[in-house]
Amino acid sequence: MKNGEHLTKEEKIGFLTHVVEGEDYSTDYWPVLRDYLEDKDAQVRSLALDGLWDYPAPELIAPLFEIARNDPSQKVRPKAIVTLGRYIYEGNMAVYDFDWGAMEELMREDELPEEDFLRVKDFLLELVRDEGQPLDSRRFAIEALSFLNEPEVQDLIEAAYAHPDVNMKVSAIFAMGRQGDQRWADSLLKELDSEVKELQYEAVRSAGEACLDKAAPRLKDLALVDDKNLQLEAIWALGKIGGESVSEFLYDLADDEDGEVREMAEAALEELNLWSEALEWDEFGQLGEDDESW
Repeated sequence: MKNGEHLTKEEKIGFLTHVVEGEDYSTDYWPVLRDYLEDKDAQVRSLALDGLWDYPAPELIAPLFEIARNDPSQKVRPKAIVTLGRYIYEGNMAVYDFDWGAMEELMREDELPEEDFLRVKDFLLELVRDEGQPLDSRRFAIEALSFLNEPEVQDLIEAAYAHPDVNMKVSAIFAMGRQGDQRWADSLLKELDSEVKELQYEAVRSAGEACLDKAAPRLKDLALVDDKNLQLEAIWALGKIGGESVSEFLYDLADDEDGEVREMAEAALEELNLWSEALEWDEFGQLGEDDESW
């Protein structure tokens, strides 16, 4: 009997929700999550895929490929593609061409093998270019690839941004934020004023993700609008961007009469402070000459 076969659907969902949303970092859940990929219920399979983001094991690549192409649920297939994005992230962070010398085996121990990174990358590129695939599969493949700041991927983002479908444009804006490349700054600033709410909301989130300081003045305006979802996202984005004027603005919002606004402003201030502490500051409170700017 596989893990969980004796549980009801509701019990499985409760368990998986606990795994995905919890903070239990000492338990290795991936064998159980792997078994749930074969569950007959689409919601269970979807939650299992969410949990597997934290376990980029090479053994899961082939099953993820199969689900991404052939799962009967179109809601599950994109989740598998999103999970494959973790392998792109791991490959992007690896230093495959560096010679560690005597430390080679030790330093490569927890590194995703380059051949696994490349086969995931090739799979996702093929998926994006296959016009026979559902639009959701293709756009989430672009999002998964967007960890790579490479010309080939940037061309795909450009094409997605020019696509007539709003959802594809949303994915393009998401990818711009993840890349954090200066080439996307004008597009993100433009979409902060989009009349299409989905695009405007995603641009707000991406401006924060990209730490786009030029967006701060407009985000301050949006943090005061009469649209709670947009307002809260703008506040959080400001916490990602930071800066003295942003900090003062967030401190003012932390005294707002609206409880949700206060709570988000406090969370944004925490995020701002975490980033500030992570940077190496010199005695004058400025980044040293050898440090890279965000």
